[in-house]
Amino acid sequence: MTAFIRRWGALLSVAALGAIPAFGAETINLVSLVPGEGQLRDKFLATEQRLEAGWSEAVDVVLLIDGQVGTEESMAATVRRDRAQIGMLTTAGTSSVVPEMSLLMAPYLFDSFEEADFVLDNIVLDKVKALFAEKGLHFIQWIDSGWFNLFSQVPVRVPNDVVDMRMRAAGGPAARVFLQEVGADVAQLPFADLVPGLQTGLLVGGATNTSMYRTVALYELAPYVTLTRHGINPGTTFANKAWFDAQSKADQKLVMGGIATTKVLRSAVRAEDEEAVTYSAARGATIITLSDTERALWKRASANSHRILIDEIGGETAVLYDLIQEGRSAFAAGVSGTGASDTDASR
Repeated sequence: MTAFIRRWGALLSVAALGAIPAFGAETINLVSLVPGEGQLRDKFLATEQRLEAGWSEAVDVVLLIDGQVGTEESMAATVRRDRAQIGMLTTAGTSSVVPEMSLLMAPYLFDSFEEADFVLDNIVLDKVKALFAEKGLHFIQWIDSGWFNLFSQVPVRVPNDVVDMRMRAAGGPAARVFLQEVGADVAQLPFADLVPGLQTGLLVGGATNTSMYRTVALYELAPYVTLTRHGINPGTTFANKAWFDAQSKADQKLVMGGIATTKVLRSAVRAEDEEAVTYSAARGATIITLSDTERALWKRASANSHRILIDEIGGETAVLYDLIQEGRSAFAAGVSGTGASDTDASR
């Protein structure tokens, strides 16, 4: 993104958030950063229509989902200050307000989507809701961004391949700590600097989900994708708590409908994430699938990450981590008791 676009986006954000609603209509600003096409954007458009049609009084829902409000950190602050009422952000964005959320991106915290969904939905949800409430936010639902993988300009299979390699880490401490622990030379740059960094040689690679890899056409600049599947990004939809609490029960129910049901959202996003692998491969990307032995090397190399993150993030991170481990044990017991077997993160 050029400096001009960033400045123009900032001007748009001021104009959008300061817009005067139609006479007699309440304005509900909904902030996020959504690709220009695809299932997720379609769901935002459907949400706009659903809220406007079902609200108890006249309401104007304004979708600020194209970067008008700037970074995700800016969006989180905007919802907290009630200049926007609802937000849908990644874990990294949300953690700017609720730091403990950063833990959820820790490398190899979960072994499968099934395990992660069970723990997030059944074990840690009440704690997360409480953490949000302490910051003046009302938790609505989980979302998902698929697995995080490595991308690079040269082939990468094992941790030794990235030692001293200049790699960009996404926002939040988890991505940085993972790359540091496997020996990379980490650059925690804004997303807008990723493409210029690859073009100029400042960067050799980084980590992201494959949907974003496809959206930015990184297959043209870093044509190797290593399916480390080392982390998830269970972002959230949330509202300003004071605003939410002031609404009628019927309108609160509409808000709690989220962008779509969590199950539908997860399925759609994960399907697009997998489709992005095929799409990128067709345009020149080399997809590197790891053996169990190779994946174990990544897991072992980053084994200290969890303790580092607990100490660095602080707050109630240790409590959240203990809940996650309890949940993983419960999931394992349930899987062994039911005969379910699909816990392989590569699927």
